[in-house]
This record gives sequence, C-alpha cells and structure tokens, in this order.
Amino acid sequence: MTKIKICGLQRVEDIGMVNKNLPDYVGFIFAESKRKIAKEKAKELIDKLDKRIKTVGVFVDERREDVEKTAKYCRLDILQFHGEETAEYCGQFRGRYEIWKAFSVKNRGIEERLLKYKEHTDLCILDAYNKGVRGGSGKVFNWDLIQGMSKKYKIALAGGITYKNILEAVGKVEPYIIDLSSGVETDGVKDGEKIKNVIQKLRRGGKNE
Repeated sequence: MTKIKICGLQRVEDIGMVNKNLPDYVGFIFAESKRKIAKEKAKELIDKLDKRIKTVGVFVDERREDVEKTAKYCRLDILQFHGEETAEYCGQFRGRYEIWKAFSVKNRGIEERLLKYKEHTDLCILDAYNKGVRGGSGKVFNWDLIQGMSKKYKIALAGGITYKNILEAVGKVEPYIIDLSSGVETDGVKDGEKIKNVIQKLRRGGKNE
C-alpha cells in the first residue's frame, strides 16, 4: 500500500493530530519557508511523536556540518534534500540516514536527473515546479510526465495533493509515498480533520465513501 507523509509540522497540536492518525512519515522543514522550524522546537516535537512514525528533516543547500548537527540533535531518521545538492553530496550521508532527493518537474527531461542520483539516494520526491518556491506551493503538475517511472525508481509524489485527488494520484503514478502539506491545511495551519480524512481515504482505497 502507498505510504503517507505529512510535511511541515510546527506545533504541539500538529503532533497530536499525527499521533492520532499515524501517517508513515512526518517532515520538519529546516530551510527558509513559511513552515520553517528551529531545530530546538523540532526536537521538542519529535520527543512527543509516536515512535512508529519516521521523521524526515528537509534541507535546502545547507553545509554538510550543519545538516549533521541538526540530524544528530533531532535524531532524524531520514534526510530530504530539496535544493541543488549534487548526487555526491547526498551520497555522503548514506549508511547513517535514509536519503531522499526532491526534484521539480517541468518536462519529460526529469528522468535524466533521476538517473544521476539513483545510486546515491534511496528515494526521489517529484514535486511541482514553482519559480522561487521549494515545495508546499499547493500546485499540481502534469502527472503524465512521470507515468511509469515508479517501475524504475522509488518515488514520492508531492504537489497539490488533497482528499479530492489522492486516489487519482495513486492510480496514475503508483508512488511509494504520497507527500502532503498544504493539502491538509486550513489557512496555513495543519487541520486534524483533513489529515484524518485523507489518510482514511488512502488506506481504504475509496471504500465506504
């Protein structure tokens, strides 16, 4: 079954929501973003997190030593790189952490980039391209551009996924993970009802609607 990640947690209330609904992964954003969180606050939240949920730290073009410090301090399970990090840069962390690399999809040339990173990462996140914004834009991209890629690469699908289109996304792309952020928010804040509904819908496969 497709796994689910809720990204951009910032509040104690967010932890309560995910502990109740148990997504497979949660993400904490350490890069410049409206969802940015300080490592001290992230650690405080992670300490309250259900241990069945894996933690993902999101970084954009950070110095290696700063990533290492944050990852160790927060005891992260997974490092997600969302900038212009090279394949070699990503590979430096393998063995100690699971490594995810995010890519903005503009055209079919995306597969060329995925191939370069395949040996250095564990999973690739495919997100909508939005100039000047690194994820969390709420935009959906043309999934036809990546159709069939989940058979060659381990993929997480992000970008404008909500309760309304999650089953279509799974059916068309067949991703390993669905990555949600703005799609489970109301007025920029995580919404417990939306989190519950979208997770239930995915896990039931649309049954009992």
